[in-house]
Amino acid sequence: MTLDHRRTSLPTGHAGSLDVITSEAATTASAGTVLSRLSWLEIEAAVAKEQKNRHVYTPSISVFRWWARRPHSLMGAIIDAANPGGDAGFVVSDIFSGGGTVGVEAARRGLAAYAQDLYPWPALGLKASLASCSLAEFDAAAAALTEHLRRLDHYYTREDGRVLSHIFYVREGQCPDCEGRVSFFPEHLVTQIPQPAKTRGKGKADEAQETELSASPTEGYFGCQACGHVERRPVTDGRLPCASCGQADVPQRRGHTHKTCVHCGHCALFAAFLPGSRWKPVLVQEVKHSKGLTTTLRLPEDDDPLLDPFSLPEEVQVAMPDDLETKRLKQIGFSTWGDLYTPRQAHYLLEALRFTRDLDVSQACRDRLAYAVIGLAEMPAYLCRWDRFHQKVFEGFANHHYAHTTFVVETNFASPIGRGTLPRRLKAARKALAWALDTFPQWQQVRRVAVRPRGQCRPPISGRCHIAIGSSVRQGLPGSSVDLVLTDPPYFDDVQYGELSRLFHVWLAQYAKLPKYRHEQEAVPNSARKVSGGDYQKTIQRSLAEARRTLKPGGKIILTFHNRKIQAWQALAGALRGAGLQVDALAITRAENDADHSKRGGKGMLHDLVIECSPRTKHPSESGKPVEPPEPLIAHAGDSQEAQELRTVGLALARAVHQCGEPRLDTLFQNLLSGQGLKAERINS
Repeated sequence: MTLDHRRTSLPTGHAGSLDVITSEAATTASAGTVLSRLSWLEIEAAVAKEQKNRHVYTPSISVFRWWARRPHSLMGAIIDAANPGGDAGFVVSDIFSGGGTVGVEAARRGLAAYAQDLYPWPALGLKASLASCSLAEFDAAAAALTEHLRRLDHYYTREDGRVLSHIFYVREGQCPDCEGRVSFFPEHLVTQIPQPAKTRGKGKADEAQETELSASPTEGYFGCQACGHVERRPVTDGRLPCASCGQADVPQRRGHTHKTCVHCGHCALFAAFLPGSRWKPVLVQEVKHSKGLTTTLRLPEDDDPLLDPFSLPEEVQVAMPDDLETKRLKQIGFSTWGDLYTPRQAHYLLEALRFTRDLDVSQACRDRLAYAVIGLAEMPAYLCRWDRFHQKVFEGFANHHYAHTTFVVETNFASPIGRGTLPRRLKAARKALAWALDTFPQWQQVRRVAVRPRGQCRPPISGRCHIAIGSSVRQGLPGSSVDLVLTDPPYFDDVQYGELSRLFHVWLAQYAKLPKYRHEQEAVPNSARKVSGGDYQKTIQRSLAEARRTLKPGGKIILTFHNRKIQAWQALAGALRGAGLQVDALAITRAENDADHSKRGGKGMLHDLVIECSPRTKHPSESGKPVEPPEPLIAHAGDSQEAQELRTVGLALARAVHQCGEPRLDTLFQNLLSGQGLKAERINS
């Protein structure tokens, strides 16, 4: 396969087609910067196309869950611009590998790559993404696993053969004042009743949650907090009192730490209602085989398999730590990771992993299968939220935080329909494998290495990817061995990557022995672990300094970053300055999908600041004479308020990096904004 460095194309066949074209305008004074060689309008169009349907254009993302993945089309285009001659010996390094986008894009070009992450989950996930096996081998292994697990179908099967795909529970507690029982429905309307639709032959069949035709499409199920009764009635009758007890609905403050008793009006911390609490089944969804697959959302019946016959397996009764995210889980009654699942969910996962572990197939095939199985772990029954208007289940950390809800959904992992089921995971895993077989010019020879003493790892050679586990303050690569460091550092305290990964590590440990890692080395501020913004800056600085050591002469370090907190930018500026780097060029580009749940309504940033850096040989102010800081090249900037603020904070960051001492970036940022007649709306100072 011949690579044209001017075109980054996501192949057709098993996935969609998406082109990113690098510009011919790498001339004049700007030719020395990588970012000036890119056609940013084409990149933004490609990113928008990719982000709206990533499972079509980059199916490799389905191999393992990660947070804040950068667009493949953006990272691939940067690699091409940094290697305009298509040199096969070009070496790419990603020191905060995470979702593995850079490693995958290097593999697509047959380039050598070094990818490092603190945690085993993403590092081994990237290894599974790149390792080779045939479709025939994977199909046979998936079929064997499915057949083995068929004997567990009775977990959700009635005696008459009807199968439940989902079971809905409400959390029922006791008022600490009047001792009345309260069913904590988050809203009076539990769910609307959806329109009917067949699921076979549709583009999103495996995600649909259709039901039979209701008497009226405006009907819904309503829950009573006073007695727990659920009834079906027109949505327009939602204000009527409960037909069972006559109690009128009393709205609770959604997601608030305090709850109110509907009987006596007593308000207290939710934890005060938990002694003696239970999860009460109130609705079920039933799969029907009738001219295709459809589902019916209904009230429970006597013959429904609602009683879980198992106890929680000891293997997953691993205590949660008192960290930032997990402390919230412990405050609402969970103490071990296994507590988040029903026992039958836990048994299903364990049985699937045991069988996969002992399969007589190649390691690459076994790893892909195991990661598909462990993907089920993001659907713990007592954290999954139901979208009452769109009738689908959200994962236990859909918004990059562990969920806290009192109306939850237990997924039947074997269900032929619905999000987060084994049939859907296996289908996605096969698609990712087929995409890789069609996409990579040659299969990577993956070498997973522990982080050895500095410089003790051989430099990667063409067609190989070295994957290291451990803090990037120490990298195994020798000096002067990397052409391009392309990475996105942790976005300050926006995502607690390690705490979210711990759920997966519990299950990954049931499949293979986990490499050692030190959670306290994570570069993420965390008040529970007393990790400050200063600690974040020091870790990023040491990692970037180590990356600078590995650069070849003329090599570049390119970062993508965004954040709404000015202290995050201050920390990044200090890290760049302390690592001996200078900012050569900036670009602001669209990087997120505005349709994502966490981005709707202006809740998150949609653009990235791309920062091109190179080693600083000597600080201009070391001569003792005052100098004007050089302005970095602005390769691209949009007209939106967010883009203008990112452009301004990028210029402030470049000046803060250039100046000696510890200049206040917030002051530089505000002064630059004022000079342009702008006010900060997205970045908070």
